[in-house]
Amino acid sequence: MESQTGSSVFPIPGDNNSDYEALYQELQTKQQFLLSQISHEIRNPVTLINSFLQLFESHHPEIVKDDCWEKVMENMNFLKALLEEFSSFNNSAKLHLQEINLDHIFRETVESVTPLCQDLGISVLYQKETAIPLISADPTKIRQVLLNLLTNAREAIGSQGLIRCSLSCDGENVYLCVKDTGTGIPVGYQKDIFEPFVTHKQGGTGLGLAICKRIVSAHNGHIFFRSAAGEETSFTVILPIT
Repeated sequence: MESQTGSSVFPIPGDNNSDYEALYQELQTKQQFLLSQISHEIRNPVTLINSFLQLFESHHPEIVKDDCWEKVMENMNFLKALLEEFSSFNNSAKLHLQEINLDHIFRETVESVTPLCQDLGISVLYQKETAIPLISADPTKIRQVLLNLLTNAREAIGSQGLIRCSLSCDGENVYLCVKDTGTGIPVGYQKDIFEPFVTHKQGGTGLGLAICKRIVSAHNGHIFFRSAAGEETSFTVILPIT
């Protein structure tokens, strides 16, 4: 089963009805502004609370042996990670473009995740299938997309499996593909997989794939996946050469 670049209860950009498209863009802008405000207001007290917790621990080191303290710190770390995800989501469409070598970036990103995957019995293969031209893109944001897809692939497998990565070009677009031998994405989860704050993973924020979608869209590209429960899953990013 294949899904295109996400779905929404609102019409997507490119809809024939320009009023609906304008409404969608307005809602997206308001959502981004609201998230930015929330993130800003929460970040300062979270930073202060975290500092006081660290100070308390330094004064009472025996507290680390308490199970409740461990849970407090786990949730504090999750809250900090969530705020970082908010920031990434808000800034995902802001690009710093330059000519980049996608093969170099993809290969380096794969190499960065390989040691952890190997510890879990997961092999990671990378193949450049055609000549790849330099393209104008934001290297940091592209790495972010690839790292997110590779992390999702690793988590989908769990242990003992294979992640296949490929890069190719047809003369107009480049195709970055990450395929895993995990258990697949259930049909019921596929409709809103790119929607922010929708997650079916324990401890997930629901922002990872939403960030990927926004980054790829900002590059005038597309992202889609093919998957079914009990089968392999592949995510493909399509970026225009010009």
